[in-house]
Amino acid sequence: MEKREDLETILPYLPLKIQDSSLSWPSPHLVEVLEAMTKGPSHSRVDSGQTLSDFISDMRQALSLTCHLSSSSLEGYALYFDERMSKEESIRWFNEVLPAMACLLLRFPYLLELHYLNSDNLINGTKTGLRVLGPKKDGIVFLSQELIGALLSCSFFCLFPVDNRGSNHLPIINFDKLFGSLINTGRNEHQENKIKCITHYFQRLYLCIPPGFVSFERKILTLEKDSSGLEAFPDEGFWRNSTVKLCPVEVHTSGLIEDQSVEALEVDFANKNLGGGALRKGCVQEEIRFMINPELIVGMLFLPTMEVNEAIEVVGAERFSHYTGYASSFRFFGDYIDTKEADVFGRRTTRIVAIDALRHPGVSQYKPESLLRETNKALCGFLHICKNQSKALCIDHEDGVGVATGNWECGAYGGDPELKSLLQWLAVSQARRPFMSYYTFGFEALHNLNQVTELVVSKGWTVGYLWKNLVKYSNQRLKNKKRREPKLGLFDWLISIKSS
Repeated sequence: MEKREDLETILPYLPLKIQDSSLSWPSPHLVEVLEAMTKGPSHSRVDSGQTLSDFISDMRQALSLTCHLSSSSLEGYALYFDERMSKEESIRWFNEVLPAMACLLLRFPYLLELHYLNSDNLINGTKTGLRVLGPKKDGIVFLSQELIGALLSCSFFCLFPVDNRGSNHLPIINFDKLFGSLINTGRNEHQENKIKCITHYFQRLYLCIPPGFVSFERKILTLEKDSSGLEAFPDEGFWRNSTVKLCPVEVHTSGLIEDQSVEALEVDFANKNLGGGALRKGCVQEEIRFMINPELIVGMLFLPTMEVNEAIEVVGAERFSHYTGYASSFRFFGDYIDTKEADVFGRRTTRIVAIDALRHPGVSQYKPESLLRETNKALCGFLHICKNQSKALCIDHEDGVGVATGNWECGAYGGDPELKSLLQWLAVSQARRPFMSYYTFGFEALHNLNQVTELVVSKGWTVGYLWKNLVKYSNQRLKNKKRREPKLGLFDWLISIKSS
């Protein structure tokens, strides 16, 4: 174990140590605590939220974790399990689920060693072991769902060291702030329901540990010019001169991306830090997806901030929860049985791609550099590496896999939904995806998206021709802003020029 480069990159962020060439827990006392917990509350005396918060502090002290948990975090654990969870659920949690999580944690060193042994032979010539997938270098990590369960159990008990995570641009990974958000914020029901999704996930693990795998990939458009075209970061001339045909568009005025009926790349409207506010107070599209598919959270352990030319793709994350609502109205709505088929690697055929947009761009979103930035970011996410980078070993076949997307950062971040929908269409088409399924989420501004896309396709426009018109419109918007003239929406503008 000592000589593994992949392990060396991630070990500072794990609560384990290498001893006698093997991974182990560094504290005999911690092992004793976990062993007692596996036997239930009659042995461990962990039978309430208050005793659980005390044991979390004890476990962290046994690991000599120097960053102390806030009092609100510990109070949050006590509040949730003693007051927000029903008595029946609480009894089941402490008698059945918590002991099962302790068993997973005792197996964690073994599971991680097994992971590294298997990672060497999973795909010939491709590294798949758990490691920090840093910026400016593509790579993929395969994790078993059982190992993910152990890692998320570490998050629940706040066992990951966090001292150097921020300085290395890694998101938070422990659940302390998630529970702490319950304190001093009034009755924060959407936060409670986020936690319900997490506790439900662990309840499902107690019943049956899934046998599959999940892969996490950092995708990169290289910034250097390259003869293969799409391997290089496309410039304005690339888009202007593209002769690629625009793909078909399916517009859905109702429904959700995660309920897409045919196999597609499902877009996560991401923060540049994967997961965004999932483990804090956030509760919009990305955070909700991380709650109903909690295995996504594990990517926050080893995937630092995305650069402008990077995206993150996750294949195989299982969905465990139904939900209703959005933001403050978000509610856990019961168990969800994921029926997606598995591929040859044991991954469910759920493909989620995280792409981050410009934050609060205002009128600057119409500037050429902003158009280029957003379109290239989407292209990076939507490209199928096997089709566009011949040097890469193809481990995935995505024939017939389109893109399911929607209003990419058009809410709180202030993106123009009409512009963003068409920039994504350019990227989907340029990536040679067979279709784009667009979910409008009831945005009134997109009521005629179907009319516009059908009109453009009927005229035989290419990616390049649509790009030139988007640039022309954007230039007019910038000029009108200076003159304080009334703005004309992109769709109405396109319809007017097509009519003329």
